Amino acid sequence: MIAKDKISSLREELNNLSETNLSIAEQGILQFIKEQVDKEEELVSNFDKSTSENNYDKAISDFFQLIQRTNLMYAYIMQPSVLSMLSNEKFSKIVQDLLDCISQIISDVVLTFKHNMKQFGLDSVNVNITSNPPSISISLAIKNA
Repeated sequence: MIAKDKISSLREELNNLSETNLSIAEQGILQFIKEQVDKEEELVSNFDKSTSENNYDKAISDFFQLIQRTNLMYAYIMQPSVLSMLSNEKFSKIVQDLLDCISQIISDVVLTFKHNMKQFGLDSVNVNITSNPPSISISLAIKNA
């Protein structure tokens, strides 16, 4: 999965960001983003492992958690207090990289479903992305459900 490399790179970028020049609010936002990225990385790894082990029920469960976390991060990033910090060059790059990473995760997962519909027991996968409020909705039609 391409997403695993992107999220690892983002985590490194976050860990290398010095907090000494950041305000208390910026430090709190950075800490929240770090925690969410760590959790996303864990869920992506779990999804990949479950898929490679043919444990498709567990993979679907991991996927649902990924979508919840992704929507949480989208909603958080779009808060006015976070958006106002995008004038800070450091935060702007991190937020852009975070959005790219989230998009890659969703793309990788949807493509995994697409190429393994039968194994996952799926009839169809529908993706809906809304911009206001920002969210991703994915519907899975499960066979014989």
